[in-house]
Amino acid sequence: MTTKRWIFYTVIVGSLPLIIRSFMLLLFKHATWEMFINPIDFVFLGLTLNITNINEAHTSFQDDKADRRENITIWSIIFIIFLSLILSALYLNSFIQADVLDEKTMIITSIVFCVLSLFYSFYIVRSSNTKK
Repeated sequence: MTTKRWIFYTVIVGSLPLIIRSFMLLLFKHATWEMFINPIDFVFLGLTLNITNINEAHTSFQDDKADRRENITIWSIIFIIFLSLILSALYLNSFIQADVLDEKTMIITSIVFCVLSLFYSFYIVRSSNTKK
């Protein structure tokens, strides 16, 4: 996958909730940053990026050693597991209607995992482009 396609198909599509919230933030009269920053949106972007990593590993790195494909897949699955744990904790917190989780910690954690996923995905796409 080229870097341009990766940006358009993966990053922008995965960022749609953030883009829509940004647009809505401009339209609302009394908008606050709390309305804009939702950790679930960052988790979904991270999940989208890691699923793309697995797909990229199995399509672009077929001729490489199996270790490279397996390493990309394993690290992406590890990211998916952590992001899924964050997502399930956020959903459970909203279902039980209690403030069991620290909101700032969850926001920071989801943003950190999202940014790590973004850099890792960018590395994989760049390395698949240089391979060709």
